[in-house]
Amino acid sequence: MSVRMVKAGYLFTAKEAATWCGGELLGASSSEVSGAEVDSRRCKNGVLFFALSGERVDGHNYIDAAVKAGAIGAVVSTEWSDTEDAVNVFRHTADDVFFIIVDNPLRALQRIAAEYLKGISGPVRVGITGSNGKTTTKELIASVLSEKYSVVKTAGNYNSEIGLPLTVFNIKNEHDYAVIEMGVNRLGEMDVLSEILRPDVVVITNIGTAHIGIFGNKDTIAEEKRHSVSRFDGDGTLFVAEDEPYAGFLAEGLKGRSIVYGRESLEADGGLNYKNLGLRGWAIEIDGEVIEYPLIGEHNLKNAFCACAVGRFAELGIKELKAGLESVNPLFGRGEIIEGAVTIIQDSYNANVDSMFTSMAFADNLDWSGSKYYVFGDMKELGSDSEKMHRQLGREAASCRADKVFFFGEDSVSAFEEAKQRAKESPVFFHTNEYKALEDELLLNLKPDDLLLLKGSRSMNLERLIEPVNMKFGREKC
Repeated sequence: MSVRMVKAGYLFTAKEAATWCGGELLGASSSEVSGAEVDSRRCKNGVLFFALSGERVDGHNYIDAAVKAGAIGAVVSTEWSDTEDAVNVFRHTADDVFFIIVDNPLRALQRIAAEYLKGISGPVRVGITGSNGKTTTKELIASVLSEKYSVVKTAGNYNSEIGLPLTVFNIKNEHDYAVIEMGVNRLGEMDVLSEILRPDVVVITNIGTAHIGIFGNKDTIAEEKRHSVSRFDGDGTLFVAEDEPYAGFLAEGLKGRSIVYGRESLEADGGLNYKNLGLRGWAIEIDGEVIEYPLIGEHNLKNAFCACAVGRFAELGIKELKAGLESVNPLFGRGEIIEGAVTIIQDSYNANVDSMFTSMAFADNLDWSGSKYYVFGDMKELGSDSEKMHRQLGREAASCRADKVFFFGEDSVSAFEEAKQRAKESPVFFHTNEYKALEDELLLNLKPDDLLLLKGSRSMNLERLIEPVNMKFGREKC
């Protein structure tokens, strides 16, 4: 692989970008680009702005704002370039700003990212995908690797066909590892991501029900995830959980090797003990070293095992694994523990039926002196399976150990009906489509020393319940 020579602080020139994406260049071909953006509000000096068109926003309307913020150029569509708006923009934009005209600015972003990365030979590229746990696993792997190596990782969950190519521009030759999240919500998207990243190592956390409304069934989800290893050329490595039912399928025809991770693997490698500490996470003993691991739940224990497996693959010792795992903090909405007079488990970043069951089981198994209240918001992107899966949630909730379960949202009425029908004496169930009614009913029931679980899809915004709860009961434990 050839290494491109560019000035420090720059990624490529305008001419290179136009050549890579097959676009028509208007303006100075020698202009040097220092970054890429699709949001004019985040533009700064030297970036290349990609004018993407979405359902609600057309990036072409923000070219002027991007340039004023410092963008040195813009990638625009052929269709837009023929409009009167384009003529005005071209006429009134400063001479030192260049434009690249392409059929599809998103595809141009992806092509430029792929070509840029071909000139980066330094880091091992680790792709993280799976139905659940991608972002947390990415953070854990990056944390343990950072104890020994120079690591770049996906910021937040920039894992899509837009987010991944933007992330790619942060990868430099001086890095030892690039830990990159690969998320999909449509058929064929993983092939696009793997073509850009061409990972050396892939971690598939699990095959579950996330986005099943789009993909139709788990077999199709597994097939889509398998495309993450499609660019292996003989020496790639796939990590998959030892209890993953699709493990064999995912490794079928693999041009590389497959490594399974989990309890049995760690026990075989030198000994493993662990103790559930509830809201304080886990005490994990590996090779005689006790790791105070702060993330809660069985699912996060598996994520830790994954990070250990990748760490050992990267020749990390137990001291480095311990330091990396102990330094990780819960991410927003992913098993956050918010302590106050009422203890809140904030797990509402996203939801599908698998993660709903996981959160419910964790809260059920906590030894708690006060009452337990669970708030379940709608699960989105389930398509024609929505009612069936909400009813599955209701069946599980019917026998949960909460004192009262609150269902919130139009889709959740099915869960509410199923739970009421199947429950015996407890718990009590409540349903509403109105946020204010949910807040009022919850505050009527809660009291100091209670436990509150918040779980639902991102669009339900269940975290907005935190402030009124803390306002009423206080942020200090009683």
